[in-house]
Amino acid sequence: MPLSIIRSQYTTVKGERTELGRRTFKIEDRHFHKEAKSQKAQLESGHTHGIRKDVKIKMNRKLT
Repeated sequence: MPLSIIRSQYTTVKGERTELGRRTFKIEDRHFHKEAKSQKAQLESGHTHGIRKDVKIKMNRKLT
């Protein structure tokens, strides 16, 4: 498996060499299309996913 390529950019501050920024280049492809497909299927399904943050859940529902 190939490793990522990390490139750092340096600058001089008060005579000291400090790292200004870092960029990471990934070799392998990203698989965003799979995530988008699953999110679309979740939205089209009948029930809601997750919990509502604005509704208080009763204690007996939390314990079961």
